[in-house]
Amino acid sequence: MLAMAAYMMWSSRKRSNKSHFHKYGPTYLVILASLFIMADLTRHILEDIKVWPSQMKNGWGSAQYSHSLTCQGKEVFRCLTQVGWLFTVVFTYLGFFLLIVGTMWNSNIVSKAKLFRAKWRQLRGGVN
Repeated sequence: MLAMAAYMMWSSRKRSNKSHFHKYGPTYLVILASLFIMADLTRHILEDIKVWPSQMKNGWGSAQYSHSLTCQGKEVFRCLTQVGWLFTVVFTYLGFFLLIVGTMWNSNIVSKAKLFRAKWRQLRGGVN
């Protein structure tokens, strides 16, 4: 993830200087995506080294799955705890979404798609 963020930073020098966010936006998205993607792995590590206990009195322990009678030993979506949903589903999927958006923005995919469409129409003789 560090290499991806470094590449985004390196490739930002090619983008126009319309605004700071236009130039460095893909880099920011990839860095934010990295943090979201790594959140669940960090939760696992904190649980393993006993910094964040799996069971806490306030209910926000690091346990990914519920230990109720109906979920005993099952690792399915319906048995995820609140922390499990937040870290496993929300943070991970949001992180990969941001990574995709940042990568597509960096590669300027919209203008390339428009160019492809124009060339396709030219090859087809202007027919849609």
